[in-house]
Amino acid sequence: MMREDGIGLYIHIPFCARVCHFCAFVTQGHREDRAAAFVSDLFEEIRLLGHTSAQARPVETIYFGGGTPTTLSAEQLLGILDGCRKTWKVVPDSEISLEANPATVDSDSLATLRLGGINRISFGAQSFDDAELRAAGSPHTVAQIRLAMEQARDAGFSNVNLDLIYGLPGQSVRRWSLNLEAAVNLAPDHLSFYGLSIEEGSKFWRDADRGRLVLDVEETFADMYEIGRAMLGSAGYRQYEVSNFARSGAACRHNVGYWTDQEWLGVGPGAHSYIGGVRSSNIESLEAYHRLVSQQTVPVADREPPIPNLRLREALAFGLRTVAGVRIGPLERRYMVALLEEFRAPIGRLVRAGLVIQEPDILRPTSVGLRFADEIAMAFL
Repeated sequence: MMREDGIGLYIHIPFCARVCHFCAFVTQGHREDRAAAFVSDLFEEIRLLGHTSAQARPVETIYFGGGTPTTLSAEQLLGILDGCRKTWKVVPDSEISLEANPATVDSDSLATLRLGGINRISFGAQSFDDAELRAAGSPHTVAQIRLAMEQARDAGFSNVNLDLIYGLPGQSVRRWSLNLEAAVNLAPDHLSFYGLSIEEGSKFWRDADRGRLVLDVEETFADMYEIGRAMLGSAGYRQYEVSNFARSGAACRHNVGYWTDQEWLGVGPGAHSYIGGVRSSNIESLEAYHRLVSQQTVPVADREPPIPNLRLREALAFGLRTVAGVRIGPLERRYMVALLEEFRAPIGRLVRAGLVIQEPDILRPTSVGLRFADEIAMAFL
């Protein structure tokens, strides 16, 4: 049965000024002509998707990700947003997020974006040490992070996020603590930090494969994670997911949707969708993407048919990444299954291991369980 609740909309912008060494996302170098052609193709995909069943459902969040969305001009980004508003029922209080690199924004562009309706901005800071940024191939400096934060505030953004990475090659626990302190001192509304992941296809992956990259041991990663939780908690940030912390009212609604079994529609090359229980992904090649939308064809590369039990397992796996955990009743009604009976064995193991707490209508991770979210997920997938 087709759901009628609200959805999220993800828009993938596949350009970067420079690809960071840790990145394996679908990206290409930015050129004005290539970007203009892409925006035209994106408008066409949006038009094509306007004829699908998802059109009738309210859009509660829009997220511009990448890549680096701010390699496009403010006018191009707002044009895309306007196209979305004309195609879907975007609710008046929708959260509209934009990922940005500090080196690709200025006062004028930020003011234009805020005036045009972007109400949440996320800067990929990664580190507050210029040597670490250079080693990671990041295109910005610490000074540019600080300036971008100041300009975003001046432009009227009241929901600003900073992303950090811990476990960068050669990073000490002391250096990580200083990065956290520098980030907190800028008073963002939201902070996310992620352990370095060596993704296949990234420069770090190639370096590691050739023995040129030495990574920190697992114990150091665990120490850095706990230091981050403690420091952000002391600074007044509430943890609501494994890697996400926010001041009151500043949690990212779009990402919360991913973790709480909300469906979403992805637009752009390489974007993923989960609509009507069907999971699909767009073709990654920019050239193939252009060819398909030019032929009035939705550029889907793969489509996975509905598998209710799998969706329920995913809902548990992702929901148990959140501090609030999973409400049992709504999932049982949606998937028509006695959840505690169906998953008696894995839930029992996780409870006995001290990773999950079972309450009358809620399963939630313990403080220790948040650190082992991947292991919890594997119990259901």
